[in-house]
Amino acid sequence: MQRKPPGPRYGLLLVLYSALGFGLIPIFALLAYRGGINVVTLLAIRFALSGLVLFAFLLARGRGVLRQALSALPSLLGLGLCYTLQSGFYFSAVRHISASLASILLYSYPAFVCLLAFLVEREKLTARTLLALAVSLAGVVLVLGSSLGAASPAGVLLALGAALVYSLYITLANRVLRSVEPVVAMAVVTLVTSVIYLGLGLAAGSLSLAFAPAAWLPIALLIGVSTLLAIFAFFRGLAILGSNRASIVSMTEPLFTIGISILVFGDRLGWQQIAGAILVLGGTVLVTTARARS
Repeated sequence: MQRKPPGPRYGLLLVLYSALGFGLIPIFALLAYRGGINVVTLLAIRFALSGLVLFAFLLARGRGVLRQALSALPSLLGLGLCYTLQSGFYFSAVRHISASLASILLYSYPAFVCLLAFLVEREKLTARTLLALAVSLAGVVLVLGSSLGAASPAGVLLALGAALVYSLYITLANRVLRSVEPVVAMAVVTLVTSVIYLGLGLAAGSLSLAFAPAAWLPIALLIGVSTLLAIFAFFRGLAILGSNRASIVSMTEPLFTIGISILVFGDRLGWQQIAGAILVLGGTVLVTTARARS
């Protein structure tokens, strides 16, 4: 008897899980920091172990994977550099500001993606896209206006820097993924990122395993729940739902971060921050649907 192919509900659950997994990233990072680990060591461990597992999985599928990776190696190295900067900025941001605020600011990246598409790809800015950008910008202004008195300016700049670099990453990835499977690209990018962090850590003398043993649990969860399982769930859900619907569903990520931050760390958002978050996410939905139509 032939197995029935998975339906949209299964794809929806997979993408929702991936959003939860990615939304937990700053939570696990903050818990690991409590054990005394530094940013460079945490990211080096995360990407080195994740990259090895991803490559082992791909190598088990056959040698064609290596040929595919080598054919686009320069572009994948560029993606790795962008991913290194983005993760470094984001993980550093949550050392200075709350996970909720960092997540909201990171989700301003679709506005940067649209601007880059206009400047680099010569993509037309429709009225709907301009409205989406205006809504997102208003949300960021509202969030910052209500947070700057209490939030660290360095943390805010790092989170916005992460959003800007992430938009560069996505713009480049859109080109690379025309010829490379997403999981292959992610495996190479992850390994490249781990090599960069290991090199930076060795050069600066900041790599250190002298942290509390309790930090290993959030590190393991960061690698297993928020990296490997989240990546596989997203790509599997993407194959079922399609890129447009998967992108919109994945926008629940900051909602998971905010909700869990409230439960675990007692974060509280004022009404202006809540309104700003709604505008940022609303603008993101408008951007995604506008680009999907075009």
